[in-house]
Amino acid sequence: MASSPSPSPSPSSSPSVLLFGVGSVGAIYLHQLQRAGCTVTAVCRSNHDAVAQHGFSLRSPRFGTVSYRPDHVVRSPADCPPNTTYDYVLVTTKAFPGRTPSLADQLSPVLTNRPHTAVVLAQNGIDIETDLAAAFPANPILSGVVYLPTIQTAPGVIEHGEMLNHLELGTYPATAPGSHKRAAERFVGLMVQGGGDATLFENIQEARWSKLLLNAAFNPVCALSLCTDGGFLATSDPFARDLVWGIMMEIVALARVMGIPGVDEEAAQQRIALAERRTREGTGREVSMLQDVRMGRPFEVEAIVGNAVRLGRQRGVAMPRLETVYALAKGRLDALMQGM
Repeated sequence: MASSPSPSPSPSSSPSVLLFGVGSVGAIYLHQLQRAGCTVTAVCRSNHDAVAQHGFSLRSPRFGTVSYRPDHVVRSPADCPPNTTYDYVLVTTKAFPGRTPSLADQLSPVLTNRPHTAVVLAQNGIDIETDLAAAFPANPILSGVVYLPTIQTAPGVIEHGEMLNHLELGTYPATAPGSHKRAAERFVGLMVQGGGDATLFENIQEARWSKLLLNAAFNPVCALSLCTDGGFLATSDPFARDLVWGIMMEIVALARVMGIPGVDEEAAQQRIALAERRTREGTGREVSMLQDVRMGRPFEVEAIVGNAVRLGRQRGVAMPRLETVYALAKGRLDALMQGM
């Protein structure tokens, strides 16, 4: 169940945020948080030098054409000043379960012995929260679902082509203590104050699985076909649509077994209708995996697809279409990594 955000965060202090992984989504969230009065330290990797020298340039129908800089720029959390405590650590990197070093290891310098720092996981996929929650059981873990179509066309240069900018947020788990829920409510308020849209969920897993309907269906097939979402549906109608719809129905079946509400045929129809509209209008979107393949970067096959197919096998849910695209996408990823 979703609820309306608070009109504004507590005015008693200027929140301090560490933004981990400042690509296209992170760059826009940086702008929003600064607009909301936050002090933001940006952990930049591949774009570090460009951002440190020139900051960000954003072109957006929502925010206009603006240039801005983080308050501080570092290369890793280990480079943050010792004994610094952040109100929030916002993670906008891609989710790579099983990678070494783990996300928990990378964030350890800013989370160890800081139980009041809340971690916001603004990442794709399912079952991405467990490792961090196990490593830092006292910290509020806030799980976020991002709808923000954007791309970094050059280091520090961000194109946001639509008005859409929506964050869905809730605690992990849903039964977290009241202090964790207040941290989630405050962060939703910050995002709204900064000029975006945000919704607080009592159980964020409903929103996370609802987005999986889109991600699991379109991300791997677009990465494999090198088509946009709308472009793929136009390639071999009705076969392309049948494949996408079949994958969505496999996610619906798995969600039903897992007891996730709201992930049903009606929800799937609403989501595939977005791509069908882009097919008609010729305005297909480059989904994240397609962007990564074209840029020669690793993509989130495990968080979005692998976790789902493994869960399906554990729970006895047949997922032949998703298992097929998982195997093919894993092959593309392995070939990509070997060529790096």
